[in-house]
Amino acid sequence: MDAAEENLERDLEYQAIIEDINFVLKKHGIYETILRSDVTITDKSVTDLVTQDGKLSRLIVGSIWPSIESATVYHYTKTESAESILNSGVFRLGNIERRYDDDEILTFCETHDLNGYLEVDVNGNPYYRTDLMPSMFYASFTVTDLTPEQEETFWQDFAGGNGVRLKIEIQTTVPNFRKMYYEERAGEPIPLLSELTSCISKRYGRNFTLRGISTLCAFYLSGESFGHEQELRAFHSSRSGGEVKGEGATSYIELPLVDEYTCGYKLKVVEVHAISRPNMPDHYAFSKRKA
Repeated sequence: MDAAEENLERDLEYQAIIEDINFVLKKHGIYETILRSDVTITDKSVTDLVTQDGKLSRLIVGSIWPSIESATVYHYTKTESAESILNSGVFRLGNIERRYDDDEILTFCETHDLNGYLEVDVNGNPYYRTDLMPSMFYASFTVTDLTPEQEETFWQDFAGGNGVRLKIEIQTTVPNFRKMYYEERAGEPIPLLSELTSCISKRYGRNFTLRGISTLCAFYLSGESFGHEQELRAFHSSRSGGEVKGEGATSYIELPLVDEYTCGYKLKVVEVHAISRPNMPDHYAFSKRKA
């Protein structure tokens, strides 16, 4: 086979890869298509890691984890924590390592065969704990459209039964305010990712890598254990900036409750709901919860 024939054969294969990708996207409700220029294809991989727009990954992520630009949410917490937030005028994003024992990150890595992150270092720590978690900060919220049964669960689980519910307006200029994805059955990967990865691997012997995978694994949990939480998560990577205070699992990043953005987030507490009024400044609206 001469060079011209080899080039033609390669071009036909590349076009087949693009057509198969678009077929999988359409099957999962994504009707915008990608072009050959949107991905980098080598003998071993298909990716958009080095493309300017990252269109393929953007379409996939937008379908699975759509970004939220603004929302009114609830944050259930203990009275002491609520008083600290309200009196200091500061909301904290905590380091995700505090959820290490809940298999945070691990579930995603195991289900989607991210074996590099599962390998352990000389101290026996998995790389996702040493390489990913130290830079990952988040806060948890719930939707406000809750049933009475759901509300009672949140009061008990997160506010200690007699704590505080903060109603907060959140606005963002960054893409990482999202709903969590809950795994329906243990070990069952996200269908769109699984089918696309399998197609590229089985038909063409190449690996597909999703852009931003090291961030998106922070939006994935076991549905069996956590699906009832309906969590919305505000996430920030310290690699993108922000002053980290404290160390390890107890470290945090502060978001002042002021009319400006910090790390891409602007938060405003619009209501405080509790059995009795917490110790807080008078300008916060308070509503009494029945005991």
